[in-house]
Amino acid sequence: MDFLLSSGESVAVQVQRRKGARHLRLRLDRSNQVVVSVPWCCSDHEALKFVAKQRDWLEGQLARVPAVRDLPDWLEEYPQLTGSGDRFAVRVEETERGRADYIFEENGAVIVLRVPAAIEDPDAGLMQLVRRFAKDAMACRVAYHAKRLDLKFTKLSVRDQASRWGSCSSSGGISLNWRLVLVAPELQDYVILHELAHLTEMNHSRRFWALLDQYDPSREANETALDAIASVIMRVGRG
Repeated sequence: MDFLLSSGESVAVQVQRRKGARHLRLRLDRSNQVVVSVPWCCSDHEALKFVAKQRDWLEGQLARVPAVRDLPDWLEEYPQLTGSGDRFAVRVEETERGRADYIFEENGAVIVLRVPAAIEDPDAGLMQLVRRFAKDAMACRVAYHAKRLDLKFTKLSVRDQASRWGSCSSSGGISLNWRLVLVAPELQDYVILHELAHLTEMNHSRRFWALLDQYDPSREANETALDAIASVIMRVGRG
């Protein structure tokens, strides 16, 4: 359903009904979509009345949140990707080849993302290619740190999480957000080390933080830096 702002602009509102919920809650997701969570029996009319009561908060949030960015636009402004502890300059090229791929040039300092000229959706092709690079690069980095710390994980997945940078399952599987290739090497390492620490401490207890401080002596600074850019980076590739 749609909600009319004071400016006259109409925004779409997604209603999420939850069994067992007792209260109505309003939020913006990482795609800047307006989401109202309501009890299962709540009507759309009641949900819209609740949104109207929160108009000032909602309009303030919409005015402040970073814009959603397409990946091609982001790479044009910030032509760099992180992997294996390094940051590479990026160049995007069309290729006559039938399959997208990437190669390194200039003694490994530049990564060339080659997207087929004949592809139906070049933006989607570029996204798939960057995610492939993310899986390759972070698989190497996770394996490197796990070996260095004498840790064993069961598998690695690189996904498009809505808000998390990463997670670790009780079975030892690690999942990372592909957007970690958009941040500085030390911040990517911080997330990887955070999840590796969960192989030993599946919690956020004092023991966990003490262990992570051993793995990453700059943990607090890296955590603060990552939090500062999260709202921007998490909105890349959601257009």
